[in-house]
Amino acid sequence: MGRTVPTWRNRVEAELNSLNSFKRVLNSNDKVALDNLMNGVRNRRAAGGMLPSIDAWKPMLVSMLLECYEEISKLKLIIEDMKKGE
Repeated sequence: MGRTVPTWRNRVEAELNSLNSFKRVLNSNDKVALDNLMNGVRNRRAAGGMLPSIDAWKPMLVSMLLECYEEISKLKLIIEDMKKGE
């Protein structure tokens, strides 16, 4: 028998693809930012699949927030290192 429910990976990709028309009208900086967030979702697909959810957006948004937090943490470390080097 076939699957009755699409895999988590397919659900995520379908949701991310639904953003293509939105992405098309963004400026180039925002397109890069959205691509980074979308890649953050893809990088955390295994974790998102562990969260049973009817709505794919909840784990996707958490993944995007984690991607942002990761970047902020990297920048904080760089700033701290620069301050130490003064």
